[in-house]
Amino acid sequence: MNLKINSSFVSRAICSFIYLYICLFGYSIGVHAQQVTLSLDPPIVQAKIKPGKSILIAYTVENKGDPLNLQFLIRSFEPVGQQGSLTLLPQMEGPIQFNLENADVVLEKPFFFASKEKKQAVVRVFVPQGIPDGDYYYMLLAETVPAFSLGGQSTGVASASLGSPLLISVTDSGITQTQAQIAEFSFHPDTVVTLGNKKFHIVDSSDTVEIVGSVQNMGIHLIQPGGTITHQFGSSKTEYTILPQNILSNSQRILKVSSEQQNNPGTTLSLSSLSIGNHAVRAAITFGDEGTIHYKELMFLALPIRFMKTVGFAVGFVVLYFLIQLFTKKKGRKHTER
Repeated sequence: MNLKINSSFVSRAICSFIYLYICLFGYSIGVHAQQVTLSLDPPIVQAKIKPGKSILIAYTVENKGDPLNLQFLIRSFEPVGQQGSLTLLPQMEGPIQFNLENADVVLEKPFFFASKEKKQAVVRVFVPQGIPDGDYYYMLLAETVPAFSLGGQSTGVASASLGSPLLISVTDSGITQTQAQIAEFSFHPDTVVTLGNKKFHIVDSSDTVEIVGSVQNMGIHLIQPGGTITHQFGSSKTEYTILPQNILSNSQRILKVSSEQQNNPGTTLSLSSLSIGNHAVRAAITFGDEGTIHYKELMFLALPIRFMKTVGFAVGFVVLYFLIQLFTKKKGRKHTER
């Protein structure tokens, strides 16, 4: 078989390959991955300020990675959900005024930040006269700014930021208000059985019972609930301390307790390997400076439901087997008599 190759076709193919190689490798822009490792201290600031007064807050940011361009920004934020999440707003809102006291750094203006360098941002927070009592929430951000090296090569970093929440409580009297309630105190799974006029809450003793407790802050200032949650079975008691956490104004948050257990994000306390019998879970919660203790109680009966179902099925099967055998024998006798 004769194979004819068009020389002009080969020439065009070789030229196309060389052109593609040059485009891909000859004129490509090198991209270098930049290591960004920043630390910001303090990680959170909480302050009470009277109208007409100001305070100074000193933040320290350290660059433990590669050199970069950095800028300081302040943005407002809002609480979201029941697990302490927040959403940054696109700009700073509210009447609080901020100013950076540094001589060489200005808010929202990038500066060169060398590797292993530390920089202090001294922020003045001023509350004008006439501002109503309440909470105002902000976030100080240390944000990297994309840049190009001297060779025109991209640093490979679009943007990275580190934030420190700034929780400002404005109070003319110096006293914050507390208005809160226990929004939820329940357990899952929960099977309700009604016998007569009584209802029984039943759980499987082999299940993990999830206790969910949450507090709703209906006031104008943040609160920090405290107290205990106690699990009692017979004369045995186990007490768990509620961990301190901020619940911001007009928000709700799930409580957490000090425990070696790894709780689910939406759970306050997990109880497992339950003994058969009656269990009680009691909460005693305070909402901060006020001395009032708020109580809630849960009662449930732990039974080996899966085991009982298995045994019941086995017993039913045995009874059915003997009934079939008995019916078969009777039928056989009738045929014999005939």
